[in-house]
Amino acid sequence: MPYSTVCGTVLSNFEANLNYKEVNDPSIYVTFPVKSDPSVKFLAWTTTPWTLPSNLALAVNPEFEYVKINDISRKEVFIMAKCRLDDFYKSKDK
Repeated sequence: MPYSTVCGTVLSNFEANLNYKEVNDPSIYVTFPVKSDPSVKFLAWTTTPWTLPSNLALAVNPEFEYVKINDISRKEVFIMAKCRLDDFYKSKDK
């Protein structure tokens, strides 16, 4: 149900659709070098690229499975969440 956090009330369908616009949300992939081996980089995806200049750390989820990828075309080694592998490396079979 649409909810206004400013008013603290639910919104009608009419109110919720008053200012509906299609927008492109920026998202980017960025790399963070591993401190002990800068040739290996964590690959991360973010929808808030404007926060990157103030980043002090990279959070990882202990519940997720991560993979180390040797990207031959980029000549780089990445560590990334296994569940995001298909999003970054599109299979030629699909």
